[in-house]
Amino acid sequence: MIFAESERLRLRRLRDDDLEPLIRNWSDPAISRYTSRRPDLRGFLTQIVADMQAKLPGETEPGGPWYQFVIERRENGLAIGDIGVGFGIPGERQVELGYRLHPDHQRRGYAREAVAAIIDYLVDSHAIHRFVAVTAAPNTASIALLRSLGFRKEGEFRQSFLCDGAWLDDEYYALLASEWTVRRT
Repeated sequence: MIFAESERLRLRRLRDDDLEPLIRNWSDPAISRYTSRRPDLRGFLTQIVADMQAKLPGETEPGGPWYQFVIERRENGLAIGDIGVGFGIPGERQVELGYRLHPDHQRRGYAREAVAAIIDYLVDSHAIHRFVAVTAAPNTASIALLRSLGFRKEGEFRQSFLCDGAWLDDEYYALLASEWTVRRT
């Protein structure tokens, strides 16, 4: 099931055959550097795939508090990353966004294109009012992506994320749907 499309990408529901690409992406040190480590990554991702499939038996819309979308290239169907959407986080008609893109496909505008496509979809199909994203302060690529889409920094959480034995600051970014709509027109 495809939820959103852009010029080069599709955002779709997880399938069983996405498990191995997800494991490769989530275990890649370049991708997982600023994310929480999972002691049983395979078990964790197997459960995510099962949960996502269980959420949509015959339905056409994602549901529940968290939904994971696969980012795939339209030209060849290759899964190149994923986007997580936390519905109701931090509150009603709000979502938290998280994204991962395999290093082989970074620096080509795919992440920006995918995040823009999911924002368009969520504004149009779910009447989302506000988007938030939290990123580790040293993750300058993620910060640049968010700023390029119109997100603004709303806060900083000092030493709130333990990463490879060091405490990092998290930065909190947000974008209103009304701001997005103005940017898109």
